[in-house]
Amino acid sequence: MHAMIALWTHPRSISTAFERVMMERGDLNILHEPFSYLYYVHKEAAAIDQQYVDPNHPTDYPGIRAHIEKAAANQGVFFKDMCAHGYEYLKDDDTFLQKLNNTFLIRDPAKAIASYYAMHPAVTIEEIGLAQLCGIFEKARDFEEAPIVVDADDLEDNPEGIIRAYCQALDIPFIPESLTWEPGHQSEWDIWEDWHTDAAKSTGIQKNVETFAVTVENNDRLKAFYEDQFPYYERMYQERLCPELVS
Repeated sequence: MHAMIALWTHPRSISTAFERVMMERGDLNILHEPFSYLYYVHKEAAAIDQQYVDPNHPTDYPGIRAHIEKAAANQGVFFKDMCAHGYEYLKDDDTFLQKLNNTFLIRDPAKAIASYYAMHPAVTIEEIGLAQLCGIFEKARDFEEAPIVVDADDLEDNPEGIIRAYCQALDIPFIPESLTWEPGHQSEWDIWEDWHTDAAKSTGIQKNVETFAVTVENNDRLKAFYEDQFPYYERMYQERLCPELVS
């Protein structure tokens, strides 16, 4: 079995742009949010419905896990997903987690929450997802000395430095050409096409300067989300990857 690189994250973290870099490498089998099928097909509390359900994609935890492992039979795998999608299973599956190169992407929850609300005002705190992300991070720390954590602001400010450091920490080649691409929708994004329009228009990772009318500063519900989620972000931010610290 080849390497399986997991990018665990939370919604609206610019993870699709990160994934686009990994697509552009050309040496990895890319799986886009495989555990979303588990959450959005079966979870009655989900605030939204998955836009497209591939009839050939497994929708139960054992099937999704086997799907990922099968994809690594002949080529290295990179998948990104939200820990909230399968947390109740992942937190108890050390065997699977130990097979993965567990990496993490975080974003200031003030930005992530406002961005999610702008897309779907019925968002729940469960779907914000930083608590579950931090839970899997702590699990990974049980068997990995220093799981890789990337902060979205660092990534936007220094795409080359962060991606280079990420690759170095994973012991995979850094491919400078992967940092730019032709714009266009990718078939892997069909399940959430409307949520990836910015990524489809992009040609590289750039500083996100979007602003939102409703924020954690002027909405009590979003402020409560932020106050609940920020400690998890802060915990992981303390161990984020800094290019200057990677030799």
